Amino acid sequence: MKRRSGLESDFTDGFAQWMGSDEGLQSMEALDWVLDAFEGASVDASEKRIIWPDGQRLSIEQSVERIQETSGLDKHAILSHIIGWLQMEYVPEGLDDKQMEMFESQINDWVEEYEKNLIQSSRD
Repeated sequence: MKRRSGLESDFTDGFAQWMGSDEGLQSMEALDWVLDAFEGASVDASEKRIIWPDGQRLSIEQSVERIQETSGLDKHAILSHIIGWLQMEYVPEGLDDKQMEMFESQINDWVEEYEKNLIQSSRD
């Protein structure tokens, strides 16, 4: 059996402890809420909107609010999973490689702009 390095072991042990903590459990619950809410959703990256399964076209912040109202979970946990969904989970159908590259660039620009505005508003 291969032994884990000290750094790998520390990370794995720390992650396991975090997963069992209140913060870790709430994060996993927020992930479940986001994935369930966005089942069948799509994205209009050029308009910076998440198109919910019921047809509502919401911003990132509006989506956070909608999930938070229903779930009662921490907004930051919900936000981090929405951003993760946009950047890693959502894959639009029917795009060729060039279109997909453009879509990913739009998503990254959207998220960067959102995070920059979030940081700026927290300073004000």
